Amino acid sequence: MNIVNTQVAYILHKRAYRETSSIVDVLTKDFGRVSLMARGSRGARSKLAGNLLLFTPLLVSWQGKGSLPYLKSAERADLKAPVLKNKALLSAMYINELLMYLLHKNDVNEEVFESYHRCLYALVEKDRLEISLRRFEVQLLESLGFGLNLRTEADTGKPLLAGQQYYYHVEHGAVISTRASAQNVPLLSGQCLLFLAEQQYQPLSENPAYLWELKQLMRYLINFHLGHKKLKSREMFRPVRTAASSSDRD
Repeated sequence: MNIVNTQVAYILHKRAYRETSSIVDVLTKDFGRVSLMARGSRGARSKLAGNLLLFTPLLVSWQGKGSLPYLKSAERADLKAPVLKNKALLSAMYINELLMYLLHKNDVNEEVFESYHRCLYALVEKDRLEISLRRFEVQLLESLGFGLNLRTEADTGKPLLAGQQYYYHVEHGAVISTRASAQNVPLLSGQCLLFLAEQQYQPLSENPAYLWELKQLMRYLINFHLGHKKLKSREMFRPVRTAASSSDRD
């Protein structure tokens, strides 16, 4: 019987199983995304229940073969969890959903774990929230083998120019814009793409136009890789945006 002890992990998703148990999907550094059965975790006397918290660094141990080993123990790691509220909390739910959909079970990817860990703590900074999400999305696609072509024009191989405008086509790259518009394809400035290629997130975060372009690009690419899957967390963002707009008008 396989036994894994004291793995640093984050819970991505938790759902009820039978009368008193749960199935938890955890992201680990050494084993990737793993599904575990937490026996009796919903019972009145459960010692596990209080520690099965999302967005909290945990130390978990599990045992068993097959696709659903059982969780032996879970305790909070010696690291303070990020305090996530409002839009930051919804953003954390969003990246959890992304990982549940895009990560294969038991596919080890240390870069994804580190990016997720950094992003959770970066979301606490309200003025950095948008760029932190974009950075995580870019790094996630790169880690999964879906990296962006950000340095050369896809059709000609010529270097991108800062002062030019480009349409970005999925699985192809940046194509210089013409007077004819490309339907449902994001249009970005060459400078935005070049900053992204050099991982210069500071100038991107300081320019609202670049942030908007980058958001459209990443939504376009992620929607493609999600296929027909819909993200519930995106729907939850709408009331937050509406409330924020009303507050600005008051």
